[in-house]
Amino acid sequence: MVPVSHASKVGPKVKRSYVHVSAPGGHRQFYQDLFAGLFGLEAVTGRVGPRLWLDLVKARHLLFATIDDDYAGFIAVALARSLFGRRTVGLFLRPSKCFESGRLVYRLKRWAFRCLRRLPHLSLFTILPFKFDRRFAQIAHGWVHDPQMWDMHDGAALTQTSQLSRDVLAAAGGRAILCFLGSVRKSKGFEFLADILSDHPDLAKDVFVAAVGRVDPACNDDCARLIAAGGMVVDRFVSDDELLSLYKVCDLAWCCYGPDYDQASGIFGRSVQLGTRPIIRKGAYLENYAQEDAVAPVCLTYGDTRDAAAHIAAAAANRSDKAARSDGAVRLGEIVGGWRADFVRKIRATL
Repeated sequence: MVPVSHASKVGPKVKRSYVHVSAPGGHRQFYQDLFAGLFGLEAVTGRVGPRLWLDLVKARHLLFATIDDDYAGFIAVALARSLFGRRTVGLFLRPSKCFESGRLVYRLKRWAFRCLRRLPHLSLFTILPFKFDRRFAQIAHGWVHDPQMWDMHDGAALTQTSQLSRDVLAAAGGRAILCFLGSVRKSKGFEFLADILSDHPDLAKDVFVAAVGRVDPACNDDCARLIAAGGMVVDRFVSDDELLSLYKVCDLAWCCYGPDYDQASGIFGRSVQLGTRPIIRKGAYLENYAQEDAVAPVCLTYGDTRDAAAHIAAAAANRSDKAARSDGAVRLGEIVGGWRADFVRKIRATL
């Protein structure tokens, strides 16, 4: 990774400005690269040890892109910077964890961030709107939309094709395409998807299912069931370009995650922006986006395979031409563009 340099006009002693993530990879790398470019920050990666702690405390501007990955390091830096009167901005990716029950660590997180919220010069934002859960206002100062909801709303970065997307399109043979994109895990509802196809084999007559991404060994049996039901599994690392090319050919994207995985979703965000209907769990945070005029997810009752098969079949029967959907998404472009502008305004004002 090549860091984005922060321009300096003062000389070698000028304090540097950073965007920090604990570990690169996946959406974390995406966040870091995006924020570095948007706000002129230098990328820095790693768990917060003594040397990095000192560098971050001394920074002129500091954005923690993923505070959930290193709570202790974030708190240690935020406390010190507050003491010295320096601003710190942090993004909370999984705020709902502070309100779960059953483990002492959840109560400790809730208490810690309620206290941190009172620190001067610290700005905490969730990447889920407060209307999704009013309790988020107890642990953060404000909210912004997940960047994966607005980063490519104009479709400019959409890869036209790839060998993988051509293979999926050929295998579908004219049927509607449902893609499970990204790492294949039970928490993301893969077992439920396999159950739907196994319990309702006639669905395969109208819908072709492709799961694309590295498979957790715990899902091997579910993969075998999905393949036996006529689906496809591509168990390997899939590049960003390949993933983007699949949005061009698929009609439905699986975002129906388990109740314990209730959080923002990059797959959902990309689906909304690129004209693919997302399939989500009824009652999930993501369902709230259905209130936006241009977002029309397919909502499933988690665990009910008959209900799910009926809704998926109906969505497949009513699919429209992808190009026509993309060309007519003017209202969606306005909504998503507003999300982006709001994010940039709020973060820039607090850095």
